[in-house]
Amino acid sequence: MRINNKRINVYFDVINTLLLIGFFFSILHLFMPIHFLTKIISPAALSGIFILAIYIVYRLGPQHVEYNSDGEVLNIKTQDAFWAKHFPKMRRLVDFPKRKLISYKIKQCLFLKHLELTIKSKRSQTGISKLRFNITFLSHSEISDLKRSLNRIVKRNKEEVPIENQEVNP
Repeated sequence: MRINNKRINVYFDVINTLLLIGFFFSILHLFMPIHFLTKIISPAALSGIFILAIYIVYRLGPQHVEYNSDGEVLNIKTQDAFWAKHFPKMRRLVDFPKRKLISYKIKQCLFLKHLELTIKSKRSQTGISKLRFNITFLSHSEISDLKRSLNRIVKRNKEEVPIENQEVNP
């Protein structure tokens, strides 16, 4: 199953562009104050408002989520719609075999939703790793499709008995 919320990239491109333009003009307003605008709000406060707005949008996390469970590997890619174009390290791509998935949880805070995957890992001392992904910007139907796909994978993994635990009959 594939899930992709590319549709919101356009909105966040516009939002981030407007915030950066507003920040640029608020900095210009510091050096060349406009009298009638200065009476309403100080240039420093205006710059602070734009910095705060940019920070809030950034802290909301990556907006673009791609999920692909076709084949034997589970691929999840998250990236910030605006900043990943300019800073490629803002992208996160995780892929692992489906058989390593133990469980998942979808956690919801005030405005944020996170997908937490628990997988088997030889790299960790406990043998289990947890991966978190921001899924705040997925629609309700996309989240239900994601749950259905992950439920199917977890159920199949629980039904399969690992080879090392099987008894050998002569």
